[in-house]
Amino acid sequence: MTRKILLFILMTLALPLFAQDMLTGVVKERDEKGNLKPLIGANIIWQSTSRGTTTDKDGAFELALTKESNILIVSFIGYKKEMITITDQHIIEVVLESESKELIDVEVVGEQSSSFQDYKGIENTTVITKKELQKAACCTLAESFETNPSIDVSFTDAITGVRQIEMLGLSGNYTQTTMEALPYIRGLMSNVGLTFVPGTWINAINVSKGIGSVSNGFESITGQIDIDMQKPFNDEEENPGFINVYGDNDQRFEGNLNYRYKVNENLSSMTLLHASSRQHRKDINSDSFMDMPTFKSFNLMQRWQYLSYEGWESQLGFQIVNDKKEGGTVNHDLNHGPTYKFGSTNKLFNIYGKTGYVFPDNEHQSFGLQWSYNSYGNSSRFGQKEYDGKEKNLYLNFIYQSELWNESHKFRTGVSYIYDEFNESFIANNYNRIERIPGAFIEYTYKPNEELSVVTGLRADNHNQFGWFFTPRIHLRYSPDPDWVIRAAAGRGYRTSNIFVEYASSFASSRSINILRSNNFGYGLDQESAWNYGLNVTYYFLYGYRDANLSFDIYRTNFDKVIIADIDSNPRQIAFSSVTDGAHSTSFQTELNIEPIQFFNVRLAYRFIEARQMINGTWMDKPFSAKHRAFLNIGFSTQKETMDDSQMLYDLTVQWFGTKRIPSTASNPVGLQSRVNSPSFFLVNAQITRSFSSLFDFYLGVENLFDFRQNDPIIDPGNPNGQYFDASLIWGPVSGRMIYSGLRYKL
Repeated sequence: MTRKILLFILMTLALPLFAQDMLTGVVKERDEKGNLKPLIGANIIWQSTSRGTTTDKDGAFELALTKESNILIVSFIGYKKEMITITDQHIIEVVLESESKELIDVEVVGEQSSSFQDYKGIENTTVITKKELQKAACCTLAESFETNPSIDVSFTDAITGVRQIEMLGLSGNYTQTTMEALPYIRGLMSNVGLTFVPGTWINAINVSKGIGSVSNGFESITGQIDIDMQKPFNDEEENPGFINVYGDNDQRFEGNLNYRYKVNENLSSMTLLHASSRQHRKDINSDSFMDMPTFKSFNLMQRWQYLSYEGWESQLGFQIVNDKKEGGTVNHDLNHGPTYKFGSTNKLFNIYGKTGYVFPDNEHQSFGLQWSYNSYGNSSRFGQKEYDGKEKNLYLNFIYQSELWNESHKFRTGVSYIYDEFNESFIANNYNRIERIPGAFIEYTYKPNEELSVVTGLRADNHNQFGWFFTPRIHLRYSPDPDWVIRAAAGRGYRTSNIFVEYASSFASSRSINILRSNNFGYGLDQESAWNYGLNVTYYFLYGYRDANLSFDIYRTNFDKVIIADIDSNPRQIAFSSVTDGAHSTSFQTELNIEPIQFFNVRLAYRFIEARQMINGTWMDKPFSAKHRAFLNIGFSTQKETMDDSQMLYDLTVQWFGTKRIPSTASNPVGLQSRVNSPSFFLVNAQITRSFSSLFDFYLGVENLFDFRQNDPIIDPGNPNGQYFDASLIWGPVSGRMIYSGLRYKL
């Protein structure tokens, strides 16, 4: 440990310094009254070169000076092109004039991509905006990653309808999921929490690959998903309310209402309502089991935000969720053969708050307090097995940040406290534990110029069972040229596994549970820990004056302590054990985002994953994980000349999954065995949206267009109480083609 920390410090001290002269400026337009306004999306390029950029939402831009040319071309559709000779100045202001008087009444709107990589961010972060979420049936957060090639979404079993995500070849349990930097989906919520965030509540999702910041805790290992919710104060959204209604051919119906109310110039509130239901008992493959469970769900979030405009800002909010599901055999009447009943009730109460202060005389100096309290309960029945779990969680985090000597040297420090109380029972056995984890962290940022940024961090935490543990992390961003950005990250993460909810799919089988205990705390298993290393290289370029980028990244995760769930050695048992150096994952991905012609966007990606774990001393591929995956997303929209004009949007997503290893069932009788490997397969989703005005949208879509599904997802479905029954060996879709439609309306 000491040697690794010393190496970590030496890496930081040995970083080289780089500098490059930059030209900064702002591009403006003149409105009907003669006032100057920022012009979004204007093109700036050095004459006779491919070096260029576009203006941001403030009309600002930044571009490296080059020896190839000193003539700057500034252009935008419908405006006269400007050619400016740059001599000694490094800051300029450009005003573009309309090409003709007839164009004065035309409103030109520059738009940001619906999904984009944070160019200036030091972490490898992709921002998924609400515009991107509207390209698919994003009823919940679990269904919001269909157009993202970095995250896999799949069903855990053939009975519960629960979806899980995977990043860098590992389960979403190793990805820290937060709501505006507050811990959210963790603990006993980890298998169902994705469904507790309706898609219409989301403003944006920030997906960061690799190890995260120490200020957000020690649990991030493979990445972080931060949900940016709809806010009470929103200068970009003039409409106070939003309504969404949705329905599909599986008779799933839902309604959403977002309503923003401004109390005064300092205080505003936001009410978010969601209700959904499905009561249709569908059985496409005629195995007597419902393909998807019936459910009823109600979800409420209330938010308040206070802005003093004198440095103070506060937020307060709460969420209430009541969710009930029923599934299993289509007929629960014993007179009609063997029955299997699944039922699950989830109840959540979450309250949270933030208070921050920015010093008026120094915008880089501030402090903030974050806190949240969760009370969550789950009661489930899987045939003859019953599970009950309750969790109470308290989170406190105080952060102070400031400069050290100047703007090139900044630091962030703070203290945190986590209290977790778990009470679980499964088949009359109780598993209770309390975790108290106080911690402290410090993070140093070195940014001598726009080309180089380095963030090093270290946190120390003390667990009431596992004692002290230390989390070192480092992030680096280097841009040797404005067209190229290199990011690197390395660090360690820790987490405590919640085996019953994380492997709840095993409950949908006849498997018994065997825990190989190594201590007397909770389940008797050790804390998990892993090192993650990552490198990302992104090339930004213009194609026909339109932004495009090509990225390559590779990540490696090495577990020095991991919980292995062995479902290979015995098809009628799942065995849990703590293993040293027992798992690793390597992920490589390349992605191209380009607009070959105007209003036609293409996202193309390929990903390779090698995820392995040690089973009884033998290295084996992680089950249900495709080594190869290809991804294509095409989006096309008709031109929208004014905010009140109608517009058509077309979106198509094609995914190809390579073969996946299926856990061994060789010891089962012939006819009750699963295949060794899954076939490779395609999934195709499509959606058409008609925007009648800036207020009203109608959308129609289809998921799994060609109706591909795993035809026999359940082993021995005719004998659900027998020793060979297993509904957990899922490698593909368990339901068929789904057609949906909906309406979005801004009040």
